Amino acid sequence: MGKIRSRQLDGGRGTSSRSYRQEVGEKQQYLSEKHKQSREEFVKNNPITPMNPKQRKYMELLEDKKCILATGYAGTSKTFIPTAVFADWYRLGKIKKLVLVRPAISNSKSLGYFAGTIEQKSSVWLAPVIDVLYKRIGRAATLLAIENGDIEFVPMETVKGRSFDDTTAVIVTEGEDCTVEEIMSLLTRQNGCTLVIEGDVRQSALRHDSGLKVAIDLYNKYGKLQETMGLINFDEIEDIVRSKECREWIKVFTKEGLM
Repeated sequence: MGKIRSRQLDGGRGTSSRSYRQEVGEKQQYLSEKHKQSREEFVKNNPITPMNPKQRKYMELLEDKKCILATGYAGTSKTFIPTAVFADWYRLGKIKKLVLVRPAISNSKSLGYFAGTIEQKSSVWLAPVIDVLYKRIGRAATLLAIENGDIEFVPMETVKGRSFDDTTAVIVTEGEDCTVEEIMSLLTRQNGCTLVIEGDVRQSALRHDSGLKVAIDLYNKYGKLQETMGLINFDEIEDIVRSKECREWIKVFTKEGLM
């Protein structure tokens, strides 16, 4: 939400009285300590419900581990679950910042193809998470958090040199397209934060040079990593929960050797 829009909301211009009151109310809930109880009640009354045992394990890993690698088929909630969980953490004050990262190399269009600022470019690939944030935090509160820098969407190339502490949660989407160097940089950015790197190594534009694949191989090789990190692999067709159509197409793509 830009400064002009903020001024419009503050003055009640450009909105219906009902939508204006709703947005102002959401802002107040985001800002005010006295609304903390109502935020807690929302999370309690609207729990994130896992749809299968692997999703339940994924949620348990988010609570127990500081670094989680999640891989497997599309449509298995690899992005949805940490986004929803971290949105609730943010709503409850368990974290102060949520950072979402995407690698520069991707099977989809590069950010460079889109006009505008980094924030405007990032909004193009924000779609998979924005609806989740709206539902768990509220639309106005989400936009205000983005404006204040509490929720941040950044391309991978801007992460180097940063450090994320225990007030921050980080989600790396399309992690299969991170290079080995980028994965190494990500894994050494941790300074107490909870970090999730998710992606489907089958769809990597980098193939065998995928940093996520290398990280998974190293995790499986070294017991010490298994003690401190978590790995969840949604590698079965039955793990796909997006839709029956999604599941059937992936079955065919896999059978035909296209994935």
